[in-house]
Parts: sequence; structure tokens; C-alpha cells
Amino acid sequence: MSIDYEKAEARAKLYAHTIGVNSPASLVADDGAPSREVLNFCLTNGASLDWIFLGDVRGMIRDSYKLAKLERESETEADSHYHGALEDVR
Repeated sequence: MSIDYEKAEARAKLYAHTIGVNSPASLVADDGAPSREVLNFCLTNGASLDWIFLGDVRGMIRDSYKLAKLERESETEADSHYHGALEDVR
């Protein structure tokens, strides 16, 4: 599978523009691996290397789902503690 680096750069810029941050200055290190800048960009901002380099959004979809699930579980747990505290007060 070949990588279209122009499209990869465009995807990184689109992601950065959408969330209001700067895109990584370089995507690829001298050895051909993803640059430290793009790795930090993805880690910090939730972008997926698969999406940036290959246009594959599945990783970001899975991560978004996991985050939403954790938030729902956290809210449910908080509600449970809140209602339990109310019962203790009564």
C-alpha cells in the first residue's frame, strides 16, 4: 500500500484547522518513519495515524466510541453515587 504524502499532509492540516491547532510541520522523519511531530500531534489531539497517512477513519471511530462509552459509564456511576447519597440523607 503506497502513501500519498500530499493527501496525508492535507488530512493533517484539515484535522488541525477543524480543532483550531497548528498542524505538524513534518509528517515523516529522515528514516521514513512518522515524525515525532506527527506522533505528538496525534497523541495530543486524538488524530489517527491511519487516517492521516492512509485515509482510514476506523481507528478514530473506534477511539471516539470508546471515549463516549467511558463518559457514559462515568456519568452512570456518578448518578448512582448521587442517588445513593440522596438516600443516605433521607
